[in-house]
Amino acid sequence: MPVVTVLKDDAESTKVRVEDKYINFDNRTGFWSPWSLSDFVVGVSNVDNISPVSDYMRADVENTPVFQKRQILRFNPNIFTYSKLKFKFHIIHQIQPGENGGTSYVWNSVVKDVESQTVLLERAVKLVTIDRTTRKAVELPKWFRQKYHDPSPKMERLNDLPDSFKTIFNPPDFPSDCYQWRTTVRYSDLDFNMHTHQSVYTKFCLDAITSAALKGKLRYFNRDICFYPLESVDITFIGESFAEDELLVNILQDMCDQTIIRCLIENNRKPVTYLVLKLGLTTLSVSKL
Repeated sequence: MPVVTVLKDDAESTKVRVEDKYINFDNRTGFWSPWSLSDFVVGVSNVDNISPVSDYMRADVENTPVFQKRQILRFNPNIFTYSKLKFKFHIIHQIQPGENGGTSYVWNSVVKDVESQTVLLERAVKLVTIDRTTRKAVELPKWFRQKYHDPSPKMERLNDLPDSFKTIFNPPDFPSDCYQWRTTVRYSDLDFNMHTHQSVYTKFCLDAITSAALKGKLRYFNRDICFYPLESVDITFIGESFAEDELLVNILQDMCDQTIIRCLIENNRKPVTYLVLKLGLTTLSVSKL
């Protein structure tokens, strides 16, 4: 387990210092993977119940789990080659509650290198509280609203991500001849609520894009895609999927900016998630594939 030191925890922000050896966050490159970074940020913030957004045990008792609606991640490519031997990060969180408390909130995060204070990751997530029985959105819990009251308009914005969560984000039409890739959800892909974990969708898309690249279906990308730095990913969560569901990943490379690749994941022809990924063209290292 990483060593987590709480430096600040109040209504404005939560700041922790995290340090440990590099364990279980790698992919085929041998370094950090895009799909694991978001989980890492959430995981260390839940150590000793210091999470700025959710006490999972309390939410379970209150029958009000939290679901993601949208997530935007922007990466500094340096994080994908960060030292295996030891890491030391500052992780800062900031909560933006919905109007008058509401049913949703935005959770902003920034990961910085402790020594240089270089920003390595910016993350923003829109989350909704629902009633587990009715599956409908409910007001944020009282304990949450008491701690994270409406922020002062003078509060400095934590990250520089676009403030686009208020708009409805619909996926475009994917042509019938776009590249498609199929996969099956495993039980090990599930989260605590027994549906596909949010990070797994990013992993599915990167696997699908790798398949397209190796088969010559993409311009500029012709190797294992995990060796190209992922600059950003914007994920809209539309539906749910469960163990043994067969998913179809549709891939569309942007005609104007071919470093942008759009992915629509469908479950039995129903959209589950829509992802917009922006990739760098300079590989991190030489792929063996």
